[in-house]
Amino acid sequence: MNLLSVWLAVHPALASTLERAPYTALYGRIQARVQLKPVIERERFAQLISHALKSAGCTHTLLSDSGLELLRQPSRGLPRQAGRILRTAMQLAVPKAPNHVADELLQQAIED
Repeated sequence: MNLLSVWLAVHPALASTLERAPYTALYGRIQARVQLKPVIERERFAQLISHALKSAGCTHTLLSDSGLELLRQPSRGLPRQAGRILRTAMQLAVPKAPNHVADELLQQAIED
């Protein structure tokens, strides 16, 4: 007998949809539910961003302490939102070829 395990990572809106009657069979087979919470604490947020940048191959400090705080506030500690802002800031930085992302570029990315 072959067993199949499926990992399903979904947005909370879809998770609530799975609770509806047409999906009760699938919902009943879900063995573990985990909800990721925002990373609000300043130090943990800095560690999260540092880890993500290192995983992407960044070998030096890309953001200043004020830049990290500037990123943390509008992202509300949500990694996906922080990633969007940082990606936009990095795209804005490419033409200038800096070795870090300036706070002004982060602010511009937030406004975009």
